[in-house]
Amino acid sequence: MKKRFISLCLTLALAAAPAGAVFSDISSGSLQQTASVLNSLGIMQGTGNSRFEPGRSLTRAEFCKLAVTAMGIDDASPYASYTIFPDVHAAHWAARYVNAALRHPEFKDNYIIRGYADGTFGPDKPLTYGEVCTMLLRMLGYKESDIGPFWPADYIAQANALGLTRGVSLRDAKTPVTRGDAATMLLNTLGTATYANGAEGEPLISKVSSSTVKNCILLETGETDSSLASDEALFFENGTLDTARKTAGPLDRSLIGVYGTLVIGKKGENVAVGVVPDTASRQETYKVTSAAADRIVTETGTFRPDRTTPTYISGTTQTGNSEKGLTPLSEVWSSILPGDTLNAYYNEYGTLTLLAVLPNTSTVSANTFVYGLATSANIPAEYKIVKNGAIIDRSGLKKYDVVTLDAAKKQALVSDTRLSGRYKAGTPTVSYPQKVEMYGNSYSISDNAAAFFKDIKLKDYITLLFDANGSVAAAFPRSTVSADMQGVVTQIEEKQATVILTNGIILRDIPINMPDDPDTLQTQKRDTYNHRLVSITQSGETAVLTKCSFSNKTTGEWTIADNKLGSKLVSPRVQVYEEVIPGAPLNHIALADIDLSKIPSSDIRYTVSDSAGTITNIVLSDVTGDSWLYGMGHGEKKFVPPSDGLKNVPWNNLTKEAQQNHVDDGSSTHPSTVDNVSWNELTKDAQDEYRKNHSSSYKYYVVLNHWDTTEKKKIEASYKVLDLPSGLSGGPIAVPKGYSTDESIVNTSLDIKKLKLIDTVERTAFDGTSGVRTKDGYYAIADSLGIYDSENREFVPSLQSAKSNYTRFALYANDTAEDGGKIRIITVTNK
Repeated sequence: MKKRFISLCLTLALAAAPAGAVFSDISSGSLQQTASVLNSLGIMQGTGNSRFEPGRSLTRAEFCKLAVTAMGIDDASPYASYTIFPDVHAAHWAARYVNAALRHPEFKDNYIIRGYADGTFGPDKPLTYGEVCTMLLRMLGYKESDIGPFWPADYIAQANALGLTRGVSLRDAKTPVTRGDAATMLLNTLGTATYANGAEGEPLISKVSSSTVKNCILLETGETDSSLASDEALFFENGTLDTARKTAGPLDRSLIGVYGTLVIGKKGENVAVGVVPDTASRQETYKVTSAAADRIVTETGTFRPDRTTPTYISGTTQTGNSEKGLTPLSEVWSSILPGDTLNAYYNEYGTLTLLAVLPNTSTVSANTFVYGLATSANIPAEYKIVKNGAIIDRSGLKKYDVVTLDAAKKQALVSDTRLSGRYKAGTPTVSYPQKVEMYGNSYSISDNAAAFFKDIKLKDYITLLFDANGSVAAAFPRSTVSADMQGVVTQIEEKQATVILTNGIILRDIPINMPDDPDTLQTQKRDTYNHRLVSITQSGETAVLTKCSFSNKTTGEWTIADNKLGSKLVSPRVQVYEEVIPGAPLNHIALADIDLSKIPSSDIRYTVSDSAGTITNIVLSDVTGDSWLYGMGHGEKKFVPPSDGLKNVPWNNLTKEAQQNHVDDGSSTHPSTVDNVSWNELTKDAQDEYRKNHSSSYKYYVVLNHWDTTEKKKIEASYKVLDLPSGLSGGPIAVPKGYSTDESIVNTSLDIKKLKLIDTVERTAFDGTSGVRTKDGYYAIADSLGIYDSENREFVPSLQSAKSNYTRFALYANDTAEDGGKIRIITVTNK
């Protein structure tokens, strides 16, 4: 028998409940969400005072209420006016549900519960595991003939097969079922197909919904997107990004990213209740360390999605494919930043349907506090202290650190992540906000954190304190505590920039104050700031960027496996950059990219430490060789004619036609010099003389032709520079990554690296595509290898193709094999 099951347990189910439905006595995140969903549907409420009592046994009366409402019976009041059982009289709170469970037409042919032989019902008696499995199966329509004659063994086996018991650990049929386990099993049942006459029907959830929409992902709620109302949410639906939908009250942001079936409730026209995850689909989550046009490097490896994959990045303006309202990865990969959590969604056929960087969905724990205050909690002596990913002793705790106690792991998670800036907006109220805006970025504020805003006013300069999950935990005046506002610019435009702070906070599209002169603006914004380390200050509504010098570093050797640099700890979450030549753009790399076990102090340019002294950011020199673009390079010198009219031009320097244009009609005389002369009005000799005497009118370009291994095509990159560097002869070179090819931008610090010819070999020297034997020893072959036919001036698509069509292979490396060099360029001939 085919079984179709929609998982509604650990990965969660429908929509979240309003914020007031959070239960204070549930510590499990998945159970908290499950309970909130059932509460929002009116199926299973708490027991009062924000309590759910998940460990208390489920009673028979409570189960009748669950069953009746889960079967879509919205109004059981007609069954409340009479008594069937003497221990469930008409005034009993559960009378309407107990009576409906026996008399409603939904249960006429397949009862789910009965009274005892003595005529009583036993409303307060606990239900056992075997009984709950039986009743849930009957709610789906299964009869004894469909299951088997042996109770309760056959019923438990069938419930297991259908996934109804998914997420619970019960085994003994006589064990009482707790309210927490009952909630999990019921939510599983809601997503399971009903059954009648040997055939499966719609999932049970269809009884409490008016319609459903498959293949949906919840992307934003009113809490995470200021453009949405509190009762609106944004969904990815069947491959498109539609307009916001109305929802049945505010949705819990913890459900952002849920992939499955969108449920439309019965009450209200086209109102979304939530999303039911589907086990046929698949979701993968990656922590990004760097992104490039052809790959996304994560903490667990390199991810190479198709460039046409629809991509959603929260907090950015979606452009590109207007039909779908989404942007292809090829257009927005540069907005995927180190530290981002990237979600990849696959449909039931295994096809990647969406990449998404979604809002932070964590909430501040009740066990979170600011350290060093009179109101601070104590950290138990047996707890280990973990600050920014590194285990420290208590001396590393500082005032205003944010501490979250994890009782299950007996550890205190400590964060000194902060953001200082001007308090621009707070909603719904400034002194007790749910959302605040700084630097044009919005941050959600919990009730606990909101209490810190009591004496803060708009336009005050403040500091937000974040917990280890990235949620705002508190706020103070900047004069009380401040943040180290230092970071790396990853994108910059005329009036805005994106910066990754060294503490991990990403400031997207912040308004910046730049020089007004267009030429100075373009040069400074890219060559001075882009992919450089800057400090951020704020003047009014805009941020001011100042380039930082590498004046500080921890001395000593970095032993990667030991997480030690000199005598200091290195955070397991350390962010690593390379500056391959002084002044070059910083290129983010992953720890996995570093083949060396130790990095000498001479290759360490700069370090950043947290308040405990743990190193969180490191800038290296050229260690991996992967922060360059490799290809065939040459220089170009282009003359740019003056755009304005020339003055005091001698008469004889004008062409005959121009002379006629510069004399009055009928005049037989002419002036000795002429003003407002265009370039094309000069004679060829005059133009040559001008070129000779005006070197500033020449523009210089480093041109690099390189092979795109993903697109399988040649890319020509032209970099405008102040002067041509030496070594540009048309041969193999490397240009540091991060420089601009924008015509209006001068890359003032750009220099090149000329590759070394290691050897010229034949086909037999290659070890597949991974390495090659040379006169100087074995060399590894780089993944992004460029193979160039110098005679025909074209790139060869692959090494295999080159070995099939050429006989001689000149090997060029970025360094010697002993120093980590790899073969980056191969030129091929048949001579």
